[in-house]
Amino acid sequence: MITVSLSGEKYDELIRCISLVREECNDLDIRDGMIRQRTNDISAVFELDLSPLIPGLNLPLTNLKQKIDLLKCFAEREVEITVDERDFSFTDEYSTLRFDTPNLEFMDNKFMPDEEMDSVFTVDESDLLLTCSIEKVISERMKIITAGFNVNNIQVVFNGTDASIVTRSQSKDQHAKLVSGIMADREINAVTNIVAIPFVIDHDGDMTFKMYNIQDNVCMNMISTAISDIDINVYCRSNLVNPEEA
Repeated sequence: MITVSLSGEKYDELIRCISLVREECNDLDIRDGMIRQRTNDISAVFELDLSPLIPGLNLPLTNLKQKIDLLKCFAEREVEITVDERDFSFTDEYSTLRFDTPNLEFMDNKFMPDEEMDSVFTVDESDLLLTCSIEKVISERMKIITAGFNVNNIQVVFNGTDASIVTRSQSKDQHAKLVSGIMADREINAVTNIVAIPFVIDHDGDMTFKMYNIQDNVCMNMISTAISDIDINVYCRSNLVNPEEA
């Protein structure tokens, strides 16, 4: 049995962190205080190190949206989380929520072990194509504009060594240039569509966006940010295409 006590502030941070994936994942498989799993549509991988909050805890949360709504009833309260082989519980000074441990094999979103992660998402710094900082005001605009345009992706447009981040509505009658004047690490003329998920999640501060050209026209993208002192990385792939084909 493992027990962790969280202040009201730290508990609310935990809820913010697990809520990041609620729209993209049916389940949440936390192993040893770590989240590392694919989205439902396998377009991206979330990776969060929650060990500053829940070191060593395994929390398999099925039916994630329902669980989060239940756990929010402890918001701003000091909470004790207890985990054993058969169940896990959340307790404050008044109440206890207890859940049976589910069969991990039947979870829709499973934890990715190190070996699987390394086999799927391996990059070399010599393949770096672009790196830039995205201020929070820009990521907030990305969230608003992609929702308003009803699209789930953004585009990175390369024109020589100059790159910009743009998006447009499905009918192509509305356009937004979100960031311009990004210096690419090498000269290239291409466009790549990237799933918007990593750019519109809840976070504090700025984001760091890195793109690696890992093979032919395939790119690996890593977006890094944080909630308080919890590091967040989101990984996704995209294809470089000719601008006329975009």
